[in-house]
Amino acid sequence: MIIDAHAHYYPEEYLRLIGRPELPPKESAPLRDVSIEGRLEMMDRQGVSIQVLSVSQAQPYLAQAAQAAHASRVGNDLYLELCREHVNRFFSLAQMPLPHVNEAIVEIERVWDDHYNVGATIGCSIAGRHLDDPEFGPVYEELNRRNAVVLLHPTGADCVVDGDDYNFKWLVGAPFEDTMAALRLALSGTTERYPNIRFIVPHLGGALPFLLARILRMTGGRGEQGLRKMYYDTVNGSVDALKCAADYWGVDRLLYGTDFPYESVSEYERRLTYLDEAGFTPSDLEQIKGERVSELLGLAKRLSA
Repeated sequence: MIIDAHAHYYPEEYLRLIGRPELPPKESAPLRDVSIEGRLEMMDRQGVSIQVLSVSQAQPYLAQAAQAAHASRVGNDLYLELCREHVNRFFSLAQMPLPHVNEAIVEIERVWDDHYNVGATIGCSIAGRHLDDPEFGPVYEELNRRNAVVLLHPTGADCVVDGDDYNFKWLVGAPFEDTMAALRLALSGTTERYPNIRFIVPHLGGALPFLLARILRMTGGRGEQGLRKMYYDTVNGSVDALKCAADYWGVDRLLYGTDFPYESVSEYERRLTYLDEAGFTPSDLEQIKGERVSELLGLAKRLSA
């Protein structure tokens, strides 16, 4: 079974609530206007059984707690409604109305036991604050208690780029958001304090595979265990980058993903087929393409229910 661990969905009602009706931008999301039926047809042509859906940069990180909580409830309910309409083709990662800690915990409790909710997603930064901010400890405690799978995702924050020219915010900023968020979680000891949380980092871990030797040398190895506990999706397209990530993380940490709708049709197809060119064994390919994320998210039990 092939499972796409990294795909997105943008309900218009939810986008209006968070004040982001322009998402996703057409120039970077060519498949934005593909209908759900069209999406399912594309999945079927690739042999993809399931997409695991998350909100990408459209997090409900609003200034007012009540507004953030309402948007989060509506967004999660729309996701779960789509999942129920297309039985066992979609599963959902819950969004949380951060930085409002109490409201986030309430929303986790509300949706967690739904058949189609399989984890949570969190931005690589939260309303201008880093993921290792101690104030978010209670949220991590709740996720840790629930043995949660948590997908990180860039938000388009100006954390490593300056200015709006050349689209640097997404051209290179997004994978550097991945890099910095994962590294902060590891270096701060967050991964050690909350060992039951299984983090998924997008885009092969951003720049981490390329920079890992330098990072470990300069930190004396601090954070290495935390990084190696994480999982990394294969959204990229470069066989050389994929091999580099596999060498550093091990093939047992890789999960197939597409970042739908942020690609053309040919790119969507390539994000699966390029996995076959990296020299992985048939068994490793089966794990990467679906078996590992199925185990992580407990999908076999859900599909048989």
